[in-house]
Amino acid sequence: MNRLLSRLAVACLGLLAILPGCARTTPPTASSGRVRQTATQPVAEQSSPPQIDHAQAAGSSADLAPPRHGTEKQIQVLPQVRRIFPPATPEAIVRVTEKVFPAVVRLDVAQEIYTEGKRNLQRGIGSGVIIDPQGHILTNYHVAGRAAEIYVTLANKERVPARLIGDDHWTDIAVVQLDMETISRKKIPFAWAELGDSDSLVVGQDVIAIGTPFGLTRTMTLGIVSNNERTFYPERQKIDEYETGEFSNWIQMDTPIAPGNSGGPLVDINGKVVGINTRGIRGQALNFAIPINTAKEVALAILRSASADKKGRVERADLGIDLKPLQDLETFYEIDINKGVLINSVDRGSPAAVAGVKVQDILLEINGRPINVRFPEEVAPARKVIADLPVGQEVSLKLLRRGQIITLTATTQKLEGAVGEEREMKAWGLSIRDVTRTYANEAQLDDDSGVVVTTMSPGYPAAKAGLEPNDVIRSINQQPVSDLEEFVRLYEQSINDKQERLLLEIQRGRGRRFAVLKMTY
Repeated sequence: MNRLLSRLAVACLGLLAILPGCARTTPPTASSGRVRQTATQPVAEQSSPPQIDHAQAAGSSADLAPPRHGTEKQIQVLPQVRRIFPPATPEAIVRVTEKVFPAVVRLDVAQEIYTEGKRNLQRGIGSGVIIDPQGHILTNYHVAGRAAEIYVTLANKERVPARLIGDDHWTDIAVVQLDMETISRKKIPFAWAELGDSDSLVVGQDVIAIGTPFGLTRTMTLGIVSNNERTFYPERQKIDEYETGEFSNWIQMDTPIAPGNSGGPLVDINGKVVGINTRGIRGQALNFAIPINTAKEVALAILRSASADKKGRVERADLGIDLKPLQDLETFYEIDINKGVLINSVDRGSPAAVAGVKVQDILLEINGRPINVRFPEEVAPARKVIADLPVGQEVSLKLLRRGQIITLTATTQKLEGAVGEEREMKAWGLSIRDVTRTYANEAQLDDDSGVVVTTMSPGYPAAKAGLEPNDVIRSINQQPVSDLEEFVRLYEQSINDKQERLLLEIQRGRGRRFAVLKMTY
């Protein structure tokens, strides 16, 4: 009988090793204790299921093949690394606003505009955020770009003059600086915000938009990140007539943005600035911000290039090509998925055209760096790769053309927008802009020489001579006008010499004509 009981005990212990649930009822004997330790371990693991690290688990099919020698292959499953975000509780939101509100400012701005041949000031309001102890403020280009006069209202209601350090319409960013002499003389305290990392943003993350909507005191709205790489491609976005959003995607959020909120900070629940609020579509929960990593890069370039008598700017390179995603075109061009980008157009006379690049070429590499654009949101990063190249430097372009791989060499040129520098010619009663390469291509001009008429004053000599907006002035008294500087020189010379008759060569559309400008002094 004792021998039988002993055999039953051994059998029961074997079952317990297979059925972990039975281990909880096993008596604490020396042998059963050893078995229970083995049996209960899976129970502890099952109470919190392991998360699969997909990056680690994504091996080859051979890694998951059954073993050849009949033994089970052990696969180690690592727990997934999870990002932890603070919950957007009322207490957390209050902490964020208390931390960031003191760094948010209201900007009252007078911007230069040209109407009826004259330079005027257009006044508006917006928001900004102080980013360092030197009193630098980040805001939008459409808030403070081209500003002739700026006043900043701090959180403590102090109103301080400021000046524009530099702007960049391509990213809709401007940098403004408080008048530190006023700050020091009046001993005005101010705070600045901490900048975060927009690359770490994920869809669904809580964010807070802060600003001074409608010129009111600081206001916050709560929402989530709806998309962290929103693109408007193939549409081209503009601020007035200035191109924007070419080299970075946008943060889309359902956090409401009201007029006057532009330029204010978008912050996470840790109180770090992750974006600069830019625009909102009222009634549709569609709101957009510039990623702070883009803003930081632009602001740094502006501050490095600014001087006491010159605005800071961002210098970018251009090849003169337009890019198109290859989505749904891979079969037609007989190319692997996620390889290359389609050359959609080549500007006349551009570095790419001179190098021999053709429309429908597939650009594979730039200086050995692969360029892969399958989806629309990948267009802006590809454009930025070109823009970040040194200006005036040779670059190697690897292309696929009708199944053949070719390599061409192009020399980058400075990127120019369609809108050139604008000036007022008061005596003639008109305002003019420099003709840029981009404008010349868009207007189908023969070259980029001359200046284009933008606005005119009725009753002044230019209007009486029959000039019209968009006319391109090619020469004055048979002296060629190469650019804006040459035009201003010839204009001032005519005023100083009190010339009463001036012969202007005009290009209107594809045709050319002459106009006689009659002056009285």
